Amino acid sequence: MISRLNDWLDERTGHKKLLAHLLDEPIRGGARWAYVFGSALLGTFLVQAVTGVALMTSYAPSDKTAWASVHYITFTQTGGWLVRGLHHFGAQAMVIVLGLHMMQVATFGAYKKPREVTWWLGLALLAITLGFALTGYLLPWDQKGYWATRVATNIAGTVPVVGDATQKLMQGGSEYGSLTLTRFYALHVFVLPALLVALAGAHVALFRRHGVTPSAKADPSRVDAFFPKQLAKDVGAVLVVVGVVFALAWRAHGAPLDAPADPSSDYPARPEWYFLSLFELLKWFHGPLELVGTVVLPSLVGAYLFALPLLDRKEGTALRPRLKVLAPFFFVVLNAVALTVQSARTDAADQAFQKERVKADERAAIANRLAMEGVPPDGPLAMMRRDPSLRGPELFEKHCGSCHTLGRYGSEKDRRGPVLTGWGTEAWALSTLRDPDGDERFGRTPYKGEMPSVETPPPGAEGFKPMPKEDQAAVAAFLASQGGAPSPDASRVARGKEIVTTRCTTCHLFEGKGDDTGTGLAPELAGWGSVAWTRAQIANPSSLATYREHALDADRKGHMPRFDGELDAADIDLLARWLVTEARQGK
Repeated sequence: MISRLNDWLDERTGHKKLLAHLLDEPIRGGARWAYVFGSALLGTFLVQAVTGVALMTSYAPSDKTAWASVHYITFTQTGGWLVRGLHHFGAQAMVIVLGLHMMQVATFGAYKKPREVTWWLGLALLAITLGFALTGYLLPWDQKGYWATRVATNIAGTVPVVGDATQKLMQGGSEYGSLTLTRFYALHVFVLPALLVALAGAHVALFRRHGVTPSAKADPSRVDAFFPKQLAKDVGAVLVVVGVVFALAWRAHGAPLDAPADPSSDYPARPEWYFLSLFELLKWFHGPLELVGTVVLPSLVGAYLFALPLLDRKEGTALRPRLKVLAPFFFVVLNAVALTVQSARTDAADQAFQKERVKADERAAIANRLAMEGVPPDGPLAMMRRDPSLRGPELFEKHCGSCHTLGRYGSEKDRRGPVLTGWGTEAWALSTLRDPDGDERFGRTPYKGEMPSVETPPPGAEGFKPMPKEDQAAVAAFLASQGGAPSPDASRVARGKEIVTTRCTTCHLFEGKGDDTGTGLAPELAGWGSVAWTRAQIANPSSLATYREHALDADRKGHMPRFDGELDAADIDLLARWLVTEARQGK
């Protein structure tokens, strides 16, 4: 029954002849594992094609929707994380297998006459594969892909004469945006695949025409058919590569997704590992010499690879006689590996880079968490700007970090104001009562010497009586309560309020009242440490809401500036809410 069906189908399609042509290919020198790389490449490309089409069904290419759609694929869509992981690691496997294939071809001399065109088509396929990598990692429109692609297009812009036009053509104008993304998307899903299929077909056709190049040590009298020995090895290699890709995708639970692309941010940009060697190489060339790293050396490498079949015209494929002509090839490979390792080691030892990397990873984690609740129509950046845990550190570093520190934010070296870690808590208030001129309090500010310690008498003071420990704790508890901190001892808070209103209002105001409202620099204590008090302090510290307006002499250096001219009300409110929360958590 099956035989008759097969004959019926063959009569109409001729498939038996086609199968015979495919499976009866002679393998001179015998089947070998060295010949499996072409099939392994085909296997990785099929993985990329299938997963790529699946990803296209949910991807939305615009600067407002790309990141959100990739987030949906990664975290919400059933099986989306696995599909994207297979695509991510499959791309890297494709680069590795292609590199191994080139080394095998060079070692076996498979570029020699009459296979020159086959070699050149292979170089074109290498360029297309790297083009896939370059266009692909921009598509998530996250920080890593965005900044890495900017580096790449900036390099393209350095090419003499055509560089600027080329860069604008790739970007879709002078700036990055939706046009950039759609152009890279069109290249990635249509132009490059079409070129790859056409060139791969021509490459395979020429390979079948000339056959494999046997090793110089192979038995020339031995000839195996492609089926079954070589086919088994090829299938085994494909299964191994696909299995490794699947295992990596499963273990990593998909592919990473950085925070949404933000052109205004500082990001520790690095390309993917297969471009790290070029990135490291560029560190050696600056100014006018930059072209050497971006254009001259890559062009020389490309010219050498293209000319290799023309340079090696001697008979025979034995490796030893060809070492001189292959020396540049192995030199380039070894240096690419060395530069990649060096780049990774340099980054690992760079504390500043690692600090920025930690911040970027934290930002990515927060962005991914926020997006689980939905990305607004105005895009993921708008979502992030409304979140204190993301926007707060940015505002603090930019506007507050030059004078204050709060946990890991700000610069201790440049600090001129109080340390804000723990600000608004009982512990912070108590330490200020006891040592207001301490280095972490007001010791570096113009207020040094303005507030006396409740424990240590000021110079020349007579009849000074230290404040009892119990009263100190009560005042600290009351001040912390002004910011909203709960206290288990209401009587202690009440005692603290009594002390503040009778002893502290000589210099301070409380609810706008005090013994001496005409002089002094001490702040209003009502609401101290609250979001409202902090908001008023950030907006204009020289107002009666926090510090006394007329007491803050503009000529006196070191006073905190007002920010209501630099920040809008929403950013001031967000910074205040973040600062109060972060300070009380002691981070």
